[in-house]
Amino acid sequence: MSENYREGIRKWSAMVSIVAPATPINLYLLTAGRTAILRKLHMFNRNAANTIVQVGTGLGGAFAQNMPGWFVSTGQDREVGMDSLEPIVDLEYTATITVQATVAAAAPNDVQVIAEVEEFQGPTG
Repeated sequence: MSENYREGIRKWSAMVSIVAPATPINLYLLTAGRTAILRKLHMFNRNAANTIVQVGTGLGGAFAQNMPGWFVSTGQDREVGMDSLEPIVDLEYTATITVQATVAAAAPNDVQVIAEVEEFQGPTG
């Protein structure tokens, strides 16, 4: 548990469907004037191949991964987060959070990701 003196608002992202390999898509659109910390990430690999899910910022060639990637076996789900046995980095985002996977897919064999974030009024609290 973080020893952060600020309290934010907990929000969930919409579930995103990743179908193109190494192609980042928006996971959580940050509200204007706010920052966010990723608190929980739930991934479900419906593909016939294993994948690595990567979280960062930026789209296309501007993608910058800022957390370790998570391996998700074929047909399995995985949850990581501040409240789980697999904690994630307590990193504060000032831009939209994006996500990508390393496997090619086509619906319905996509990789699905949903996130819980804690949003704050800004970097100074």
